[in-house]
Amino acid sequence: MITTISKWGNSNGVRLTNEIMKYAGYKPGDEVDVSPTENGILIRKVTRQPKELKAGGMLKGYVKRHVSDREMEGAWMAAVEENWK
Repeated sequence: MITTISKWGNSNGVRLTNEIMKYAGYKPGDEVDVSPTENGILIRKVTRQPKELKAGGMLKGYVKRHVSDREMEGAWMAAVEENWK
């Protein structure tokens, strides 16, 4: 894909086509890490655990005492799927 670097306020930017966004698995609002390389620039999607899942380690023990293992696994997977859409 050939594109042009554009001036945006005091910064510069490159527009990505919908095709490139879809191929890379990006969507508007995603955080990306932009790093210089020997060949140019590398853009990588930042993958962070949602806050709800970071606290999951503490919550898992509490919930596990009140919910069966099978219910726990289903609820946990549903939470993961919901937060990683």
